[in-house]
Order: sequence, then structure tokens, then C-alpha cells
Amino acid sequence: DKMGTYMGIFNFFIVIPQILAASILGFITRELFNGQVIFTMMLAGFSLVLGAISVFIVQDKDDVYKLKRH
Repeated sequence: DKMGTYMGIFNFFIVIPQILAASILGFITRELFNGQVIFTMMLAGFSLVLGAISVFIVQDKDDVYKLKRH
């Protein structure tokens, strides 16, 4: 049973972005935004919107819905 391995790999996708954010965002806030946290939050919101838009732009080669319609 490889459930523990899969849970560990899944955990990497949660922990690594948190470590990167904790390491980098303090520097970004201090150096790029002169300590103004609101601009860091605006950057986060912009990234969220950009990610949401990319969901509609990226096409899957094996789109399940297209295969069912034909």
C-alpha cells in the first residue's frame, strides 16, 4: 500500500509554497513596496485573478466534454 507515499508527495505541494512565501514575501514587501503590506495583498489578488483567467485559456488536449459531444 502506497498511501503514505502519496500523502507525503501531496504534502510537498502544500508545504513548499508556504515555505517559499514565508521566505520571499517579507523581502518583497520590504524592498519593493517599502513595507506597505497592502501592496503585497494587491499582488496576491492580481496573481489570483491571473490564475483564474489562465484556467479558461489553457486547453486540455483530451477534453472530456469535447469527446462526449461528438
